[in-house]
Amino acid sequence: MKKVYFVVMLLLCWNIINIKAQQNVPGTPVSFKWNLQTTDIPKILLPKPDMQRIAQEDEEMAMKGKGYRNGVFVQTVIRPDNSGLWDYLPDGSAVWRVRIQIPDAQALGLYFSNYHLKPGMVFYAYTPDKKFVIGGFTELNNNYDIPVMATQEIPGDEVVVELFIPKGTTDYAFEIDKVAYFYRSTPFENNPKVGTCHVNVICPEGDNWRDQIRGVAKVTMVLSDGTYLCSGSLVNNTNQDCKKYFLMADHCSVSGNGQPVTDAQLLQWTFRFNYQATTCTGTQSGPSQVLTGAYYRASDTYGQTQSGSDFFLCELKENLTSTINPYFNGWSISTTPATSGVGIHHPAGAMKKISTFTSTLTTYGTTHWQVYWAATANGHGVTEGGSSGSPLFNQNKLVVGTLSGGLSDCNNTNLPDIYGRMDKHFTGIGTSNDKRLKPWLDPTNSNVTTLNGRNLCATNTNDFEQISHSLRTFPNPATDEINIDLSFYELEHPVIHVIDVTNKIVLQESPEKINNLYKLDIHDLTPGYYVLTIVEKGITYSTSFVKN
Repeated sequence: MKKVYFVVMLLLCWNIINIKAQQNVPGTPVSFKWNLQTTDIPKILLPKPDMQRIAQEDEEMAMKGKGYRNGVFVQTVIRPDNSGLWDYLPDGSAVWRVRIQIPDAQALGLYFSNYHLKPGMVFYAYTPDKKFVIGGFTELNNNYDIPVMATQEIPGDEVVVELFIPKGTTDYAFEIDKVAYFYRSTPFENNPKVGTCHVNVICPEGDNWRDQIRGVAKVTMVLSDGTYLCSGSLVNNTNQDCKKYFLMADHCSVSGNGQPVTDAQLLQWTFRFNYQATTCTGTQSGPSQVLTGAYYRASDTYGQTQSGSDFFLCELKENLTSTINPYFNGWSISTTPATSGVGIHHPAGAMKKISTFTSTLTTYGTTHWQVYWAATANGHGVTEGGSSGSPLFNQNKLVVGTLSGGLSDCNNTNLPDIYGRMDKHFTGIGTSNDKRLKPWLDPTNSNVTTLNGRNLCATNTNDFEQISHSLRTFPNPATDEINIDLSFYELEHPVIHVIDVTNKIVLQESPEKINNLYKLDIHDLTPGYYVLTIVEKGITYSTSFVKN
């Protein structure tokens, strides 16, 4: 089995934060504004885990083909009423702070067993030097059915937790029950342990796969005995409604001691999008974005019983935005093996990579595809732990499988990997909806065997500002043809109007959709200034251009 490296990779250095944090409200910790000192804050010193025992467990899990763990939990009970320091401000509001340390950790993560904030309350977490800050987290981060919450990694072995409470606010919940001690495969290592043969997705090898790359994310999984790493992808469904379905491997959802993920743990998983290098040989990422939490939808039992094709489908809890610029990857359940394609993944939790195959897939047993990777101009893409669950794309840019395991690595580029087959995912291991993909990815019961991918839906008026901001035309001025660029969203059945200076509609088109670029023929228009409007679902988006 492929080892499963798993962690929230934040691209930052100690002095420059080059990432987007978890979904939060903008702002600054109140203690910063009031210049409250951190040296006065009481410190809770938690015990360092037995790393000799942890190393032995990890070695045994690797020998058995289990997942790749990169963090373990230290249990605690930390609340504003039993620890920390209160500061009361002139307006009657209050700030509670506490310092938490576990010696020698590469990074820490905070996990809440009871989190329910009231409007006006804001929570931040940051390093004592204030160079790394996440938050603010508010009532928007509440999970009402199961009141848990989690943070992404915070570098170093010490963190300050700060909670602002407005005057008169009561009946809130804020309890940390465990702190993750991250001991390997974090973005804060000086020498990340990932093979040197991998190919960054920004390289030319990724040029034909730019949309597909946007759908793949890195996942940090909370399981019973720690945190693990995997990869996965957003997938489209026949309703074309941008349901936030995320597909990965079932073995990613099972801990090293064989315990499957619970609903509460799944709400603490994090999904990092756009964690990828900015240059082909680069080691620095551009901005990436984290979503927290998901809901279980369907899986087989591969992680526990080796039965099935190894799939796990969840639905992301938080909303996707145009800042993420996501893509819902298409899929194929054809039983004809792909003749070429790629895998897109996060090996060892590293920045996103692309691996290429140029020989026809072969079957492995009755449930998997077997693939051999090819050398390309900038390396020889393979897979590693952390790649598990990632999508395999055929020559038509459709997902045909998810990574279960294999033998390839940078020292064994000629050895194969195996991917659970998409057609087997669809039929699953029974008739129950939670044991097969078809009810979720083909809710219209269309029985199609292929479905193309799509951009983010324009679902309501809340998207107006984002769509209007991203809408542009080029070249401008134009002569014969103008490109309508709507790179963040996909509009279904829009109506395009071109309006002249007398407010007369001089050109109208009704395409089935606008996806990325749409070319509009304007050669019959007379030279002059025009307004271009796009109407979809009763909402009008406008821009302008000049015809030469």
